[in-house]
Amino acid sequence: MKRILGILAIASVTVFMASQSFAAVLVVLTRGDAAYKDGTVWRPLAKGQTIREGTMVMTGVNSRAVLNIDNHMLTVKPLTTIKVLRNSFTKSSSDTVIGLKNGSVNARVKRIGTLRTRFNIVTPVATSSVRGTEQNTSNGPAFGTQIQVPVGLVNGSNPSGTNRNVGGRSLFNLKPGHQRPDPLLGDLRKGVTPPLNPPNITGDEQTGLELFGDQLVDNFDDGLDFYDNNVGGTASVTLDLQWPVLP
Repeated sequence: MKRILGILAIASVTVFMASQSFAAVLVVLTRGDAAYKDGTVWRPLAKGQTIREGTMVMTGVNSRAVLNIDNHMLTVKPLTTIKVLRNSFTKSSSDTVIGLKNGSVNARVKRIGTLRTRFNIVTPVATSSVRGTEQNTSNGPAFGTQIQVPVGLVNGSNPSGTNRNVGGRSLFNLKPGHQRPDPLLGDLRKGVTPPLNPPNITGDEQTGLELFGDQLVDNFDDGLDFYDNNVGGTASVTLDLQWPVLP
């Protein structure tokens, strides 16, 4: 009986270890200055080594590191600090959470059969959920959190309850101190909206408008109020509209 119980105990441990053995963060590439935090000490990050859940990784100028996280690829770009907040893998699910303190990362997350995959990138102001897709995420104190998705669809959210699906040419941009992100197509709209100026302004006024146009217009009920001499008159406009083709 004792022998049978011993065999069952060993089998249980073996099954448990097999189910957890695939949970690993493997360093597949380093370039330039890349380091990981071992306790309280920063050590050089080397190709071929594995790092544990809870480990911080940092890259320097013109440096990067590529991590294989349960067969998902995470590229840590220059001047970036991340932390592996969670990394678990079982027969039925894969669960990874990466904390992005500052800088930029690229995540390529695969769909593995019927395996439930959860791969989140968390910044101080927002969270993105990646599944079977590719995502670029950046975070910094000046511009906040930006999420751009070259392939697939990603959900971006924040603690205030805002949820946005990001894909194609849309951009999730949540600035510091803001409750809601900018319009998803805001950058695309700025790129196709030409400035329209009155025809009878001076060269100095034209230069001032090009440098400070948004600030000047925002201070008046009507942007044309800035030009004291622009009273009445007619204007003509020729537009060549080229609408972008969205995927």
